[in-house]
Amino acid sequence: MAICSKNNENDVIDVWQNNPYLKIKQEHLAAYRINWSDKAKNICEIAEELNIGLDSIIFIDDNPAERELIRQMLPQVSVPDFPDKPYLFPDFVKKLTDEYFATYRLTEEDAVKTQQYKENAERRQFQNRFTDFDYYLRSLEIELTIESANDSNISRLAQLTQKTNQFNLTTRRYTEADIRHFLKDGAWIYGLRVKDRFGDNGLTGMIIINNNATIDTFLLSCRILGKNIETAFIQYVLMKLKTLDVKLVKADYLKTLKNSQVSKFYENMGFEIENQSENQKTYILNVENTNYSSSNIYRIIEK
Repeated sequence: MAICSKNNENDVIDVWQNNPYLKIKQEHLAAYRINWSDKAKNICEIAEELNIGLDSIIFIDDNPAERELIRQMLPQVSVPDFPDKPYLFPDFVKKLTDEYFATYRLTEEDAVKTQQYKENAERRQFQNRFTDFDYYLRSLEIELTIESANDSNISRLAQLTQKTNQFNLTTRRYTEADIRHFLKDGAWIYGLRVKDRFGDNGLTGMIIINNNATIDTFLLSCRILGKNIETAFIQYVLMKLKTLDVKLVKADYLKTLKNSQVSKFYENMGFEIENQSENQKTYILNVENTNYSSSNIYRIIEK
């Protein structure tokens, strides 16, 4: 949760600290902007601080002028209409929950998400101290744990397919039953856990390679982007497939409104385009003849 409010910051902080009846305190917030600047600017700053896309933000405000401002200036942001009668508020909350916050099952990552966003903000502040990007990455002491799909993580893996949009090569949505079906058919499914000196991001990436060695799904949460982790992850998995005597790996890119940033990801990884249309590309990579130089930036652990 984040707050974007036109107010005097000191007055709000005083209420947080001294009003015993207020349920939402400062420590419950991932970020906040309390000032007299326009809310569109503040929302953009919050998104940048938390390293999330504007399309991941739901703006709730009882002022119709503020809602219209955000609709006009930030069309990626979801702006539900606030009820004009108090007795409509319970139905409004239920609709919000059903449309934006419905969760089949809470995962480990859900329980600590606010803390993870705060840690992300600390990372961004820390980065400002460095001019050399590789030195900054090394100083983060990033640890990547690659783990096979299992009973303890399948719920989170399914959740990732349902929620991840920006760094998602195919945006295929799967349930827990779907993931189990992949495993039963002999697919390789790996999750990626990421932690560093600031904290643990939890399970925030995954890859599904089906039994004919085609990458069905490759995705990373936006919280861990910007550190070249995606490159280290896929290279490690591809070299693992090579040790399993896989010779050719295929992959798909399916274009959506939100995943343009990964439109050339496979080309950058050395894949060759087999077929291409306006909204889809298919690739192939000869793993047998592929080698990647190892990076000393990340500590990689396989479980």
